[in-house]
Amino acid sequence: MQKIVIIFMISMLAACAGHQRETNKLANQLYQNNPQTILNQLQSSSPNERDYAQFHLNTGFLQFLVGDFPTAIETLTQAKKEMAVLEATSISENAAAGTVNETLRSYSGYPTDRVMVHNVLALSYLFNDDIDGARVEMLQADIAMKKLAKKKSLVGQFANTHLLSGIIYELLDEQSNALISYKNSESIIKARNLSVPVGLQQALLRMSFAVDRDGQYLSYNKLYSGFEKPLQNSNNKVFAIYFDGVVSSKIEKTVIVPSGNDDQLIRISVPAYPQSRYRVSRTKLTDATQQISSELVENLEVSVREDLAKEYPSILLLTTTRAVAKYELVKEADKQDSLLGALVNLVTVLTEVADLRSWNMLPASVQFAYIETPDNQIIVNKNNSTPEQITLQKNSRNLLLISSLEAPIFHYQQTSRSL
Repeated sequence: MQKIVIIFMISMLAACAGHQRETNKLANQLYQNNPQTILNQLQSSSPNERDYAQFHLNTGFLQFLVGDFPTAIETLTQAKKEMAVLEATSISENAAAGTVNETLRSYSGYPTDRVMVHNVLALSYLFNDDIDGARVEMLQADIAMKKLAKKKSLVGQFANTHLLSGIIYELLDEQSNALISYKNSESIIKARNLSVPVGLQQALLRMSFAVDRDGQYLSYNKLYSGFEKPLQNSNNKVFAIYFDGVVSSKIEKTVIVPSGNDDQLIRISVPAYPQSRYRVSRTKLTDATQQISSELVENLEVSVREDLAKEYPSILLLTTTRAVAKYELVKEADKQDSLLGALVNLVTVLTEVADLRSWNMLPASVQFAYIETPDNQIIVNKNNSTPEQITLQKNSRNLLLISSLEAPIFHYQQTSRSL
C-alpha cells in the first residue's frame, strides 16, 4: 500500500511540473504565434487550483491583446482578487511547501504582477470607453506601489504605471494630478539610470505650465530646454505606449548530491532566470514632417529578476528545511525496510522541483512616445510589420497601445476636451 501511495504522489507532482513547463513553452511561442492561438491553447489546459492566479493573469493579458476588453477586465479582476486573498498565506500550504516542494503553495503573484495588473486593467477599461474605470485602477495601482515601497529599493515601483496615471489624469483635465504622476515617473526613471523620454519631458513642461507657470515650469524649462512654450493649440495629441517583446520565463537549476555517508541522494532545485537575450526594438510615429521613436520607460526583464532576488532568502530557507526533513524521512523509512527507504528516497528526489511560475506573458519592456501634429493621420511603424495608418479627428487627444507581437493597434480618442 505504501508503495502504491508513493507512485501516485510521483504521478501527481509530475503533472504539476508538466503544467509549469507547458505554460512557459506557450509564453516562448508568443514570438512565433499570434496571441489568439496561444490564448486558445492556454484555455484548453487544466491548471491546478493553486495556479489560478497565474493562469488568469496570462489569460487576461492575452484577451487584452486580442481586443476582447470586457472579458479581459473580468479575468484580470478575478486574478487581482485571487492575489489579494492569497497575500494571507495558508498555513497548511506553507507546511506542504516546506516538506514537499514550493509548487504546492498557491501562486499569489510577485510585486510586478500586483502592480502591472492595474496597468493592463486600466488600458482595458480605457479601450472599452470607460475612462473612469481606468482612473480607479490607477488609484489602486498607486496604493499597491505604496504598500510595496521600501527604503532604498525599487522593487514594486513602476515608472510606466505613474506615466499611464499621468496620461489618464491629463485626458481627464486633472493637470495637478497628472503633474504629480509624471514627476513620480521621472523620479523612478532617473533612479534606474535611464534617460528621461522626450515625451515625458514634454509632459512635465506641459503640465507644469498649466498649473505653475511662474514656478515649476521655469525649473523644468531650464532642465529640459529646446521645446516650444506649451501654449494651447488645435494640434492633435497622441500618446503612444509600446509593449515590446515577451518577458523571460524562469528556468530550474538543479544539483543532486549524495548525503555524507552516501546512503541517499539529496536534490536541490531552485528557480532562476536565464541570461536575458532581450534586445530593445522601437516603434515609430510619423506625420508629414516628423518622425518620433518610442523610448524605454520600464525594463520588465529587470523588474522580474528583482522580484525573484527579493524572494531568494525565503526560497533558500525552505529548500534547506525540506532537504533536512526529507533526509530524516528517508532515514526512518530505511530503518523499517531498505527497499521502502530506497523508494522514499526516489520520491524525495523526484518531488523536489523549483517553482517556475510567474506572469510570463508580459512584455519585456514598456516604451513611450508622444507626438503633436496638425495632420489628420499618422503612420505607425513597428518592427518587421507593415506600416499602419491611424486617423485622427481634428483637435483630438489620443492614446495608442502598440504591441510588437501580432496584435492590433488599439486607439482611444477624445474630441470633446481641448488642452
